[in-house]
Amino acid sequence: MINVHGDGESYGKPQPRSASRTGRTVLSTITTNDHPTILAARREMQSWRRLALEPSALRAPDGFADPRSLGADGRHLAATLFRIAQEAGTSHESSDSEAVYAQVAGHLADLGDVGVESLSVVPDQVREVLTLVLHERSGMRLPARALSEGTLRFLALCVLLEDPTVSGLICMEEPENGIHPANLPAMLDLVRELAVDPQEAPDQANPFRQVIVNTHAPGVVQLCDRSDILVAVSRQQTAPDGTLTRAL
Repeated sequence: MINVHGDGESYGKPQPRSASRTGRTVLSTITTNDHPTILAARREMQSWRRLALEPSALRAPDGFADPRSLGADGRHLAATLFRIAQEAGTSHESSDSEAVYAQVAGHLADLGDVGVESLSVVPDQVREVLTLVLHERSGMRLPARALSEGTLRFLALCVLLEDPTVSGLICMEEPENGIHPANLPAMLDLVRELAVDPQEAPDQANPFRQVIVNTHAPGVVQLCDRSDILVAVSRQQTAPDGTLTRAL
């Protein structure tokens, strides 16, 4: 049984909710200001962003009418970067827009196996499609569909880093997938840069972001500070009725 209490100094009778018969969490059922603390917690959890990047979604071009924010699977990567660059530019000069592309390309160049010269999103006015294109130092021009899985995943994090609209909690599923072991330090540095610097006041240059990553890769764990690691272990325990069960 879950008892929902009132806020502050309220001494009213709590509202009981049966945990065994509920179809969803009690938190999700609170939609009014009768319980402002619970409502605030609900709204906070609704703002959490989960990332489980998929190569097929990252490679897909975007139409002009598609959403311009990165999906949980990485969809709309090109549209998101295009929007960030357009918002940074002005109606008279494109220097700020080009600076966004240069910043993302600079981070992507941290991958030792990618020879990045520049990066851009090319709008096709006839087909009304946005295509992300990487220009290599060798002169090759590669659309997103030709990039490796690891490059695309890293690129998605680079774009998130430049997006001023992304704040709050970001949860990532195994960001090391597809990343060459030699590039794991660069990937982790990028994840750390995504998070707010707790030593500085949050502002536009230091967005208020917290990042939680789950991983099963020893190579990632070895590169993390011990204070940043939380290990989840399933252990056998005795339940109140005497039965043995496994719990986290």
